[in-house]
Amino acid sequence: MTNPMTKIAPLCISLLFLVLPLSAFAELEMPKQNRGPVEVSSDRLEANDQAQTLVFSGKAVATQDDVTIHGDRLTVKYKGEKREIEMVIAEGSVRIIQGQRVATSEKAILYHIEERIVLTGSPKVTDGDSFVQGQEITIYLNDQRSVVTGGEGGRVNAVFTPQAEEKP
Repeated sequence: MTNPMTKIAPLCISLLFLVLPLSAFAELEMPKQNRGPVEVSSDRLEANDQAQTLVFSGKAVATQDDVTIHGDRLTVKYKGEKREIEMVIAEGSVRIIQGQRVATSEKAILYHIEERIVLTGSPKVTDGDSFVQGQEITIYLNDQRSVVTGGEGGRVNAVFTPQAEEKP
């Protein structure tokens, strides 16, 4: 009998690579490995230097390379004169898309200093026909690990569909 964690590891790693590009928001001042520019569009942008926030609202969409983040609202919190990013919050119908991998939730928070992303509000990550869902999905970027906690009854639900092998 195989360890069930060996079956969840590929999906968690896929989740890690799905949300890893979110860290691009957290490091806008430092170029990353020839990554393209971050393009953000929304119905409205509110910049508040006193509160040290940028709020993109109304069908906000952020794209960098092959990763697209959708949300009703994207909030960037920064600090200091250098405007170092502390946190990025995506709220309302959040969808993070990269190829076949899609993460959905009502809220996603990137904690820049801790290099941690937390998905809440019915979070679910799919990769093709495979998925994992729970009450909260936390991705630790430095540790290359994820933790999924259960919802009602404390249960995590997952389906892992074997991928067909490509023939040369």
